[in-house]
Amino acid sequence: MNPTNRRVTNIGILLLGVLVALVAIASVSSAAMSPVIGFSMVAAYLALAFFLYKRADLGALADTVLRTKTTFAASARMSGNARRAAARAKSHPDSGYGSEVALLDVGMLVNERRQDGGWDRRIAQAAALDEGFLQPYIKIFVPASAAERHATLTFEFYDRSGRLQFSHSMEDYLRTGENLILCERQLALRGAEQQMRAGTWDLRVKVDGVLVGLHDFSMSSTRGERPTERAAERPAPPTRLSHAHDEDDYEEAPPVSLEDLLREQARRRSS
Repeated sequence: MNPTNRRVTNIGILLLGVLVALVAIASVSSAAMSPVIGFSMVAAYLALAFFLYKRADLGALADTVLRTKTTFAASARMSGNARRAAARAKSHPDSGYGSEVALLDVGMLVNERRQDGGWDRRIAQAAALDEGFLQPYIKIFVPASAAERHATLTFEFYDRSGRLQFSHSMEDYLRTGENLILCERQLALRGAEQQMRAGTWDLRVKVDGVLVGLHDFSMSSTRGERPTERAAERPAPPTRLSHAHDEDDYEEAPPVSLEDLLREQARRRSS
C-alpha cells in the first residue's frame, strides 16, 4: 500500500471509529438500543481495522520479498567488472544508496576508423593513448517499480591525474529487465589536444545523477604495432576542438550492434 492510500485508509478508519463510538455510547445511555448491538459494532470495527492494517503489512512484506528476490537474481548475472564497479561506487560520495537500478556489466569499445571509411570495433579491457576512440557502455537491470520511464545517463572518463577527459549525458528509455546502453558519443584518444596521462583511468556511470558504477581500467601510452598493421597504414589522427569539455568536442559514434559484439566476445572466450 502506497503512502497516499495508507493515509486515506487511516482517515476512513478514524471517522468510522468516531461514529461507532458514538453509537456505542448511545446504546449504553439510551433504552432505545440494546447495549449488545453497540458492543457488537465495536467488536466488528476492531476486527475490520485489524484486517485492513494486517493486509497492508502483508502487502508491504510481499513487496519487500519480491524486491529482494529480484535483486538476488540480478546480482547472479553481474559480470566481474560490474561487481567491482558497483562496490567501488558504493564507497564514493555520489554513491547510489537506495537506487533500484542494478549494474550488470560495464565496459568500453575501442573504435578505429579504417582508410576506406569503415570502422573496426572491439570490446576492450584496456586501451592506449595512440588508439582511435573510446566509447563506454553499460548493462543495467531495472525492476518494474523503476522502469517504463525516461532517465538521464551520464558517462565520464577520468585519467590517472583525476582530470575529467570526457563527459556526456544522454536520455534513454528504461524498460523492465535488462537494458544494454551504449554511449552515443566517443572520446578521441590519438591526436587529442588536451593532455592525457597514462595509467589507471576511471569510467563513472550515473543514472539520474546517482553513481551506479565506478570502473577502473588500464590506459597505456602506446599499444605497440600489431603484426598486421604498420605505422604508415594507421588512419590520420582525429581532429579535436580546443575546449576539451564542450559537448561538440566528442565525436558522435557510428552505429554499432553492441549485442553482436558481446555475443562474439563470449563465443571467442568459450572456444
